[in-house]
Parts: sequence; structure tokens; C-alpha cells
Amino acid sequence: MENLQQPDEPKAQQTPLQPPPLPQTSTGQNPQVKKLINALVELKSRASLQLLGIQAAAIAVIGIVLALCYLIPLASMANESGSSSDYSDASFASQINSFKAFIALFGAMLGGGLKISGTGGGFGFSGEAHLALSLVSVTGILAICAANFVVVRKLKRSVRNGGWKSAALTSGLHALVLALVFLIISLFGKLSMEAMEFVSATVSPRYASVFFTIFLTIFLTQFLATAPLRYGPAAPLITGLREALFLLVTVVAVFAVVGIIVALINKDEDTPWSIYFFLIPLLGTLGSYLGALAFLGALAPNVSGVASSLAEFTGDSVPTTVFRIWDFADGKGAWLIVLTVVLVIVVAIRVGIHRTRTAGINWQRTWQLPVVSLVLWMLLAWLTSISLGGKISAGEMGEMSADISFGITWYSVIFLALGAAVVSILAELLPLQVYRFAPGLLTALGGKVATHRWVSGESQVPATPASAASADAQDPTVGTPTTAMPVTPPNEVATTSYAAVPAFAAPAPALEPASATSKKKAKIAGFGVLGIAVLVGLGIGAVAYLNSQRKPEAQVEQYLSLLAEGKAAKAGEMVDPGIDNASRALLTDEAMANTEQRLKVVDVKRDSKNDSSATVTATYSINGEQHEQQFSVDRGDKEFGLLDTWELNEPLLVPVKISTDQVSEVTVGKAKVQLNEGESFYDETPSTYTGDFYVYPGIYSVTAPSTDYQQTDVQELRANHPDDMEAAVTLTTTATDKLGKLVLDEVHKFSTACVTPPTNLDEGCPYELQAKDLESFSVKKQADDVMLDGMNSFESTDVTFKYKEADTEYIDYDEREIERSLKGEIDWSTGQPVVTVHGSSWW
Repeated sequence: MENLQQPDEPKAQQTPLQPPPLPQTSTGQNPQVKKLINALVELKSRASLQLLGIQAAAIAVIGIVLALCYLIPLASMANESGSSSDYSDASFASQINSFKAFIALFGAMLGGGLKISGTGGGFGFSGEAHLALSLVSVTGILAICAANFVVVRKLKRSVRNGGWKSAALTSGLHALVLALVFLIISLFGKLSMEAMEFVSATVSPRYASVFFTIFLTIFLTQFLATAPLRYGPAAPLITGLREALFLLVTVVAVFAVVGIIVALINKDEDTPWSIYFFLIPLLGTLGSYLGALAFLGALAPNVSGVASSLAEFTGDSVPTTVFRIWDFADGKGAWLIVLTVVLVIVVAIRVGIHRTRTAGINWQRTWQLPVVSLVLWMLLAWLTSISLGGKISAGEMGEMSADISFGITWYSVIFLALGAAVVSILAELLPLQVYRFAPGLLTALGGKVATHRWVSGESQVPATPASAASADAQDPTVGTPTTAMPVTPPNEVATTSYAAVPAFAAPAPALEPASATSKKKAKIAGFGVLGIAVLVGLGIGAVAYLNSQRKPEAQVEQYLSLLAEGKAAKAGEMVDPGIDNASRALLTDEAMANTEQRLKVVDVKRDSKNDSSATVTATYSINGEQHEQQFSVDRGDKEFGLLDTWELNEPLLVPVKISTDQVSEVTVGKAKVQLNEGESFYDETPSTYTGDFYVYPGIYSVTAPSTDYQQTDVQELRANHPDDMEAAVTLTTTATDKLGKLVLDEVHKFSTACVTPPTNLDEGCPYELQAKDLESFSVKKQADDVMLDGMNSFESTDVTFKYKEADTEYIDYDEREIERSLKGEIDWSTGQPVVTVHGSSWW
């Protein structure tokens, strides 16, 4: 090689700390400054302005479409809430329908979120909050990247001639201009709202995020589209990147479609169709979430700061537990594992077809796919994380932080990388087996061109001078190339610069179709594997189905269904009432046998669930009146290590009080229960009986046994809800006609006794008749009726007595008449009435 070094010249003495002078051009200008000036001049050219216009238009169209997908459902909800709101100044509808709101959502889509600042106070309390909502639209970012890459490649076909530094400078200037343009647009999207003069808030896009999102997406995609390749397409990392992108896009796209289908199938009748516009900007997030679940990963919340204390107030609106594949679509999500297996096989075959066929497994090209996939999924997990957090200050409590986020867990990324490793290994094995036994399927999955190259053993990427020379140098079977490598002049920029790619394996031998015997054996093996797979799938499906029936809400629904059917005993076996035996006397099938109205299950829904328990709200109705009750359900031990178990430990009991004025035994439904004696004084027979019990919700008929002398009307006992006022019923006993006749007969006997010696001397008889010297006395007229005072005392109508005192030596007496009512008591202590007349009236 010619020595181009100039003769040494005497070195001038330099100051030790003085930096060397910058290289100067022939005109004395810094070359880096000149490149920047040239790039700025080129930016004003017609071609660059045209490119900038098309790039801006593409970003604007994507942003507008996705912003409308946010705006339409929000406006629909705001209009509904505004029409039902009594506070017109707090109506959100007037704000969301404004142009500022559209610009705010446009900026939110580009910047991946919103900033929310608010202040409020009242009743001696004040505070403020500064929060940031992160909701990145992966769909929007990918759309902008794809659109910008295609636009740049179409309008700048020869840009690679400028070198990678020139491409980076031009891409950076374009990205800077576009980022500034959309940042300025987003500045007009600031909303201000007030509610009831107590609360004010401002909502705006995240301006810094808008700038950096546009800058990075435009810079990277334009740089990739214009910069010269420094590595050949067959370089290991480039191949791994291409395969990892294909795997990631396939997983996200397939499971995004699955998510949409599931959402449409499970659509609630009350949910408007406009709500589903939300899914369009979040398709990338939806596909990423379901893809992570399908590879046995998980989604989990992360709550920190004062946000952790808000869970009891927010209910199910803030997730609190880890979400796995079997929690998706009420347990039916486990079937996605089958889809994942099929997806892995299909992707592995296609990836393998696009690799150069070798004689055996080339382990040196299997690690790139999982490594690059790990990096890509880490980035995607970060982008798809939904979070809300910031600072909150409340009066004297000072400033506090609050953060809530939800997204893909860290170990899910590892599972996805392991799945990519399985795909990479299967890519070395499956294409050969599929070709031998089903070549048509291989062509359908891999494409005709790629399959032809793979079958022929040709390289799947164009050969490059550097890679060919490197491969020839490492393969002793390859002769010395006859074509000399082109030499790039030192003053010209190389248009292509490929890194050397080592030859990983020896060329593959020619393929031969499988023999009939091999195909037969393969069919037997295939059907065997298929049978095992079907059995495994059925087993997984059976477990998923059984677990879907063993949801915590299923336990509550089963319990309420038993009560609705009047099966109190089985309900008690399922959930122990946890009360003493006396209080549970009415928790029987007999008590519910004649229930006029049992509860009817209206709805059972899960509010929240964690690893150990769940909260379920049930709605039931009694006689058309609806009631709600919240249950806490605890997770039990798994049966056979697979089946979930849930234990409901909260019974649905309503306390009741039953009272009577006469009898100690009552009948509820068909169940007879004894009441306790009420308070009595001076050893008197108690006049009331009471009992405290628990019953299941319903309307019960309560009565007491009837006899010949007393009867009790049927009363209605309404037990609606445990939190209602105590349900109580009082039975009033009334006398029969037979009891009145019995008392009247006793009155007649007593009045007769009062005119018959010696019983006329009894204390209860009229005092006029209590004499031994009466000449005559008799009952002129018996009482014709009695008046009962309750069930324990009575008074008769007047009895007419006539009597004549015996004449004396000095006085002759006339016959006299008196009218007296007789009084008495009725004793029920023996269960039968015992009538006792104990006195008469004074006049």
C-alpha cells in the first residue's frame, strides 16, 4: 500500500492545557457547523417541505381518528349524566363537546395521558391535587411509526447515499419541527371546570410527553428508513429483531382480535355501543395484556401512598388483585392456552421457513429471538402500563403522594421470553417434519418463495460481499472467490456496509419425501399426540369450566337459591348460622314450608377479589321489593390441587320478635316454637309470652293453636333485610262463643248459690244476701250475658235478686229486689279455662 504520510514537520510548542484547534475547511469554517447549515438549508427545500407536510398530515389524521374514539363515548356519557344532573354548573357535557376538549384528547392521544390539577374546599376543609394519568395508545404509536416509515421510503428513495450521520441530522431536524408543531397545537387543549363553586380543576395534555413521543417516533423511523445499513440482513441480531417483531406483532394482533370478540359477546344490554370506541386506541394494550395472560403471565395493580387507603371507598373500580388467564371471561379464558399452543406452532413454522435450512439444529441462531423478545416485551410492558398518580395536599395533613398503576407483571415478561425461546427451538425442528408429511401445509404457512428457498437450501437473505467473504473464509469446502471485492475510494461514502456473518452450520442435504411406512407411523404418532392433546385440552377445559362454576358469586347464588326453594336445612349445612339452638328454632324447612313469599334472586355480582377472599353483592326481592346484601367469601383449599373452592361464612339472617298475650306456643309456617313467659308480679300467672329468633328473609304466617274456648288470627311476619328495623309480630287471642257460654253458666251457678244456704254466706255474694235470718230469697232474673276483659277477667250483666228479711216483734219487712253484676277471673294455667266468680258490684 502506498505510504501517504507526509514528512514530519517541526512541532510547535503548545500550551499544556490548551485544546487542539478544530479542523477547518478550506474556507476556514467548521465542517460540523457547515453540515448543520446545509441540513437547515435543505430543510427549506421543496422536497423537504413536501415530506414534512405529508408527515404532519399523517400524524394529524391518526391523532384525530383516535381522539374521536375517545371523544365519542365520553360525550355520550357526559350528555347522559348532564341530562340527569341537577347542577348545571357542574355539567361535564358542555366541556367535553367543546373544541378545547377535542384538542385535549388529541394531545392526550399523542402524549399518552393527561395532567389534572384541582383545588377545592368547604366546611372548613381545603386541599389541592396534581395528578398525571398515563394511558399510552400503543396503537397510535405503531400507526405513526408505520406511516412515517412508509412515507419517508416512498418520497426519499436515494437518501441512504448521504451516510448515517447525515441521516441522523436530517431525521432529527424533521422530528424537532414536527414535535414543536404538535406541542404548540396541544397547548390549546386546556380545560377548566368548576363544580358547585367548591371545586375547580384544569385538565390538559402532558406537553413534555407530546413533544418527546413525536420526536422519538419520527426520528427513529425516519433514521431507519434513510440511514445506510451497517449490518447485513443476515446478521444474527438483525435476524433476531426481525423474528421477534414478527412474533410480537402476531401475538398482539391475534389476541387483540380475541379481546374484541369477547367484549362484543359479553356486551351488557345497558352498555351503549359508543363505549366500544375506547377499544380502538387501546387495541395494542388489549392485545399485549391478553398475550401476557396467554403465556401464563399475569396482570397486577400497584397501589402506593394514600391511594392504598382508598380501596374501601372505590370498590371494584380500582383493581386490587392479580389477574390471570383463568380469571378472564369467567374462567373460559383458559381456552386461550390452546390458541397459544397453535399460535406458537404456526409462528415457529413460519420463522423456521425464513431461516436457511441446515443439516441439523443450529443452536447458535436460537438465542437471538428470545433475547430480543425480552427487550421488546419489557418496553411494551412499560408502555402499556396504565397509571394515575401525583401529589395530594389536604389542609393540615400536608402533601401526600398517591399512585395507582395496572399492567403486565415483571415475571410475565420472562414467560413471554421463554415462549419466544420455545418458538425459536421449534423453528429448527418443525419445518422439516411438516415438509416430509404435509408439504402443502408448509407452503401455505411459509409462502411459496420462502418455502422454495428453504427446500433448495438457499440463503433466505441476499448475499453480501462481506458475509460471502466471511463465510468462504470459515468454510474450507468453499473455493477462493474469483471476483475481487470492490474498493471504495477514500473520498466517497460507502452505500453498503455489512458486518461479517459467520457460517453457523454445514449446508443441508437434499430433502427426500417420507416413505409410506414413515408416513403411516407418523400418522399413528400424530393421532396419538392429537388424542393426548385433546384429552389434555378437555381436562383443562373441564377444570376451567368447573372453576368457573366455583366462583365466589356462584357460592352466594347457590346459597340464596336454597333459601328461595325453602331448603333451610341445606342452607344451614352450607353456611352455619353461628347462633344458639334456641334462636335458630325457625331456621328449618318446616318454618319456611308455608312461607307466603320467599326471596327471589335478582342478581349476584362480584365486587372485588383477592388471593384469600372476595366480596359479592346480591340483590334479591321479596314480594317485588328489592334488597341488597353484601357477602364476604373466603377462598378454601384447592380440591385435587386444581379445583377452586370458596367458602361462604356469612349467613343471611333477620332477627325477629314474636309475642302473644295468652299462649306460650305459636306456629310459624309448620314449625311450632315455645315462647318465654313475660314478667309477672306477686306470683300472678303471666299474661304475655315473648320469643327472640332468627329467620331467613321472607314473609311468614304466624298463628297460635286454637281451642274450643280461644282462637288466634293469623298474623304476617315480614323479614326483609338484616339492617331493617326489627321484624316483630304480636298475636292477640280472642274468646270463642263457647267460652262466653261457659262463663255465663258459671255466673248462673254462682247467682243460684248466693240464694242457697249456706253458700249465700260466701264473700262474693251480694252483702244483702249474706244473712242467716232471711225469710226468703231467690233469683228473679239471671244475667243474660257476660263481658270479657281480655281473656282473664269478666263481668256479667245485672242479676236481679229478691229477698225478704224475717219480721221481728217490732218491724214487718217487705220483699225487696236488688240488681248486681257478678265479676270473676279465668285461669288458663292448666290449658283449659277455670272460671271463678269472686264478687259482685256494690250497686
